[in-house]
Amino acid sequence: MSADEHLRQAVRRWSECRQRARQEPPSVEGAEPGCTFGLLVRDELDDQKAAIEDLKKELEWIRTVIVVAIVSAGIGTLLRLAGWVQ
Repeated sequence: MSADEHLRQAVRRWSECRQRARQEPPSVEGAEPGCTFGLLVRDELDDQKAAIEDLKKELEWIRTVIVVAIVSAGIGTLLRLAGWVQ
């Protein structure tokens, strides 16, 4: 089975699940694996989004530390060149 056929099958299953979800109230228990797959993927995407946000915060902290180190080194160099610090 080619990739196009797999994609078509997945889209068809997804649209069938979507139509069923519109007709029936959503419930995870007793749902077909194809229908719960979308719910699981959404949860996983939310988890990944949270992890990415955490990484962004850590990178911002690292960037701040690097900038402070560079500025401190620059000030130290200027003070040494001015003769205030040996």
